[in-house]
Amino acid sequence: EFTLYEDEGDNYNYEKGAYSTITFKWNDAEKTLTISERKGDFPGMLITRKLNIIKVSAGKGIGYEIQKIIDKSIIYNGKEIKIGL
Repeated sequence: EFTLYEDEGDNYNYEKGAYSTITFKWNDAEKTLTISERKGDFPGMLITRKLNIIKVSAGKGIGYEIQKIIDKSIIYNGKEIKIGL
């Protein structure tokens, strides 16, 4: 599990609540990734985004290089989504 935190990146508006978070949870038993509903907002925030999901395994999804093999690609619009992998 981890939480993606974003803000404007160039000021202190986060101190006034101008930021967003999205939590990602992996369920190994079900082989599902749940991406939570986005919490919060800030000016200039991406409303929708494309997420390329890669399940890490031997020789895949490791290191710093851009991965060419993607397990699933989704459009995230701020609503909770559960993805089977």
